[in-house]
Amino acid sequence: MKVRYLLLVVFICFEAANMTGFSWTRLRRLSDDELIDVAIRYKYPDVYSGIGALGVDYPSFKPEVHYWEDLTGEAGNLFWSKFLGVKRFQVRLPDAVVVISSNGFVRLSRRCGENSWCSPAVAPDRPVLGIVGTVQGGPPDYEVVTEFLVRWSEGSEGSVLISGHCFAALSHSQKPTLRISSVRNEDVVTIRDQYGYYLVSIKDVRRAGYGMLKISEEEFRRSQTCDKAVRAEWPNVGGASWKR
Repeated sequence: MKVRYLLLVVFICFEAANMTGFSWTRLRRLSDDELIDVAIRYKYPDVYSGIGALGVDYPSFKPEVHYWEDLTGEAGNLFWSKFLGVKRFQVRLPDAVVVISSNGFVRLSRRCGENSWCSPAVAPDRPVLGIVGTVQGGPPDYEVVTEFLVRWSEGSEGSVLISGHCFAALSHSQKPTLRISSVRNEDVVTIRDQYGYYLVSIKDVRRAGYGMLKISEEEFRRSQTCDKAVRAEWPNVGGASWKR
């Protein structure tokens, strides 16, 4: 009888932890601010150090922590996943959702934007979109492409620089939309519903796939001239076949 009651107590404690997000490793539930800081440092490692730094660009935006709401469309049945011990928080950032375990480890992130569960992305108080990157021709050799078009469209405007297979574009429009296409005007990449500064790798000009990494304004300013020495120091956003 005592064993039965003991097992019942253990089960109740186990499920109480599951339903509240209690961490047995930390022996407490992580605070919302702790979870937000983990998400920010993961998503913007060289841009924002925490919620205070994020608030400089987004003073009117407050990151949200969700435990009983699915912002990604990938969590499945929330009750049964938690009942079985899958304890994950979802942190809504301006342009992404970061999924974090109750122990404080990031499991995955999903970008917010068109056709996503957390659409739309939230614009900073002073909207800006800066894109710098390179264009290649795809397999088998992934040779660089020097004849391509970069333009702002759909009511947005800004500056564009093309140097060899490198390009840089900057816009302060409310809803900036950038298109990178082949000389035959076939759209390769359309970047919209995004804000901030990004490094982009387009390894196949014939397809819409691309690698994208958020960078700091300082890094963008250093890179927007497409200087070869600066490009050589870019973090790897395009894999082994990417030519900076």
